Amino acid sequence: MSITPWPVNTPLTQLRAQGFDAEFMTAHLIVYPKPKITNTIRQFVVDNLEAIVDEVNLEGYYRKNPDRLGYEAKSGGNSLRSQGVLIWQLNSTMRTHIGAKPFDAVTQSIPDSLNGNLAI
Repeated sequence: MSITPWPVNTPLTQLRAQGFDAEFMTAHLIVYPKPKITNTIRQFVVDNLEAIVDEVNLEGYYRKNPDRLGYEAKSGGNSLRSQGVLIWQLNSTMRTHIGAKPFDAVTQSIPDSLNGNLAI
């Protein structure tokens, strides 16, 4: 049996090298900690959204995370996440690819003006 190494120079690893992390919350991508996110980082996430989503999804799969898409919305006591997060809505193609539940436009929709700017 061979061991597959984790990627070393991907958009997600570049984010993490700068002190950020990313995960799913109700099949939306969240990046944190919010106080450190600049417009440059925000644009980097937008430009690399699909690659980041793929890698976060694969991590959850290989770690056998039972809630890899974040429907249970547990923070796990992560102090960086408690500082706030920015949220990105995934398009229907990405949602289908990661196996997300059907999209509920009433409760899960983020207007384009807030996509990547909505903070909680």
